Amino acid sequence: MHKHQARMTERRRQILKLIAKGYKNERIAKEMGLSLSNTKLQKWRLYCYLCVNTAIDAVFVGLEQGLLSFKELSKSMKGKIKDAKITKQMYDNTKKR
Repeated sequence: MHKHQARMTERRRQILKLIAKGYKNERIAKEMGLSLSNTKLQKWRLYCYLCVNTAIDAVFVGLEQGLLSFKELSKSMKGKIKDAKITKQMYDNTKKR
């Protein structure tokens, strides 16, 4: 992913919170009153700002940076984040060897 001169805006913070609830692009667009293409653009810029490629990674980094709290996550997203943390720990342990 190219490093884009993205910055965290209130709109992108709202999108991150909706991603954390497990919403897909169409639902995010509807909730925020945006077009689907604008939603995708804002989501891409959010990913650039966070230096991530996936929704799970965006939520993971959002939690690490204090942009989200664990209670804002959907039940399924909480499970995915727990799995991601385990995977990250396993990866970090193999890098140390």
